[in-house]
Amino acid sequence: MERLRASGVQGEFEAFDDAAGTTLFVVLPHPVFVVAVDGDDDFRFIYTNDAYRRLLGDDTATGDLRQVVPANALVAHVRAFARAARERRTIAFEAEWGRSIPPRRVAVDVTPLVGTDGVCETLVGAAYDVSEHRRIEAELAHRTRHDPLTELPNRVLLVEWLQEALASCTDDAFVGLVLLDIDHFKVVNDSLGLEAGDELLATAARRLDRVLRAGDRLARVGGDELAVVCRNVRHVDDVLALARRLRAVFDQPFSLGEDEVFLDASVGVIVSDGPHDTPTRLLRDADVAVFAAKDLGRGRVELFDGTMRDRAVRRLEIESSLRGALVRGEFRLHYQPVVAIAGSEMVGLEALLRWQHPDLGLLGPADFLEVAEETGLIVPIGAWVLHEACSQTARWCAERPHESPLSVAVNLSARQLNHPELVSIVDSVLAATRLDPTLLTLDINETVLVENREQAADVLQQLAARGVRIAIDDFGTGQSSLAHLNVLPVHALKIDRSLIEGLGRHENDSAIVSAIVGLGHALGLTVTAVGIENDMQLHTMRTLGCDRAQGYYFARPQPGEVVRALVHRRFRWSERVSA
Repeated sequence: MERLRASGVQGEFEAFDDAAGTTLFVVLPHPVFVVAVDGDDDFRFIYTNDAYRRLLGDDTATGDLRQVVPANALVAHVRAFARAARERRTIAFEAEWGRSIPPRRVAVDVTPLVGTDGVCETLVGAAYDVSEHRRIEAELAHRTRHDPLTELPNRVLLVEWLQEALASCTDDAFVGLVLLDIDHFKVVNDSLGLEAGDELLATAARRLDRVLRAGDRLARVGGDELAVVCRNVRHVDDVLALARRLRAVFDQPFSLGEDEVFLDASVGVIVSDGPHDTPTRLLRDADVAVFAAKDLGRGRVELFDGTMRDRAVRRLEIESSLRGALVRGEFRLHYQPVVAIAGSEMVGLEALLRWQHPDLGLLGPADFLEVAEETGLIVPIGAWVLHEACSQTARWCAERPHESPLSVAVNLSARQLNHPELVSIVDSVLAATRLDPTLLTLDINETVLVENREQAADVLQQLAARGVRIAIDDFGTGQSSLAHLNVLPVHALKIDRSLIEGLGRHENDSAIVSAIVGLGHALGLTVTAVGIENDMQLHTMRTLGCDRAQGYYFARPQPGEVVRALVHRRFRWSERVSA
């Protein structure tokens, strides 16, 4: 008994005499067995207690080791028993045990009993069922490496795959990584609900899995991003061909309950530089390639190259600087006159944002607005633009009390339109600046309306009820222009500048512009031609009866102090302001 206690076994004991007449003590509550050592690899079970038999569901009380232990676990047992007898110390191991189906996973401690002659003739073992514990461990391990929605491997397992693929890659092969980002996936969640988004992801995963090659591995990186690892690739074209097949999966619509949804995917492709490449680098640059695909219009495949990284670095620098630009007072507003074609007078202004970057100089919106939109910084920046534009316009109107008041147009982004406090922000600005709400026009891009029509209708109705005017910007090139006019409180249309550029050169553009002017007037809307640059364009728009115009023909966007001179005199076309 002392030897058993020394090995850490404690509890209630019963006596048992082995073949040599030695009295052994075994623990009652725990599954215990006693093995006779007949040789280096010959062991016989000479005792098992009731707890042991209940544990394993095995009525065999004694017998050869080969009769008690499953064949696939026999070697592990023989080695453990032989080592305990030889080294004369407790050996712990884990293996399948007994003849139950499925076999139990058991942790075993086996302790040698050494006689006075120094020879080990008996082993005493304690068995502990760890089947459920190991099952839970396996389930947790699966969960930490798999996405619960699609059951696809997640980013953790993806990184492990990449590490293995890079380590095993031969000299004349490389690892390919294809990263897919579902375009406008957020629109599905916002419009149809999260359950519809989940169903779409699961369906997309099944479709993608069907076009993989043998050996390709699909994972869900997170959100609406999925990835495919290609091992031992010989030609870049093979990866690009796979990427195009993956993107083509989205050519077919997705049925989500009673709704049918058309989506696309932006795809980035990256190949390894060699066995010393890293998963971190591959994932980073694949993401850069995806961003390039989105930047070039979405729904396309882009292969990573070094220039993409340079652009990504610049974008990161822009984002970093942008976060403090508002506090540092680096933003500026430039104003471009809006002219009434019939009376040749300036009747309003469009406020356009500029960023006086401390190192890069004066930046236009194309250099930073997309970053501002994606990061959400557009909301506080947009609020500043709105306040500054309304405040400046109110001052100009006060300075010319006997002239017709000027209106001001401010662009509204998708992020701003979706912001729950937009109406409150507009209310606060109008109250603080005391600008007549009818003098404020909010320009909304047609693409924004396509993505958020139902929500936009409610918000814009509230703004229109306050007297604020709503204009659809870039009209004529969107996906469902006429539908907007039925459900939104629209007051004005601004013809897309690309159509104005085509006047006199493209017959279709002239016909479209004429139709837009006629449609706008039939609906009682004000129509503005954007991008007027020469006499021919102006003459055409006047002939068509267009109401207003703006463009370089009249004046380029200029700081407020320059535009102020135009505000205080009657602006004529013959007095065009040079750049």
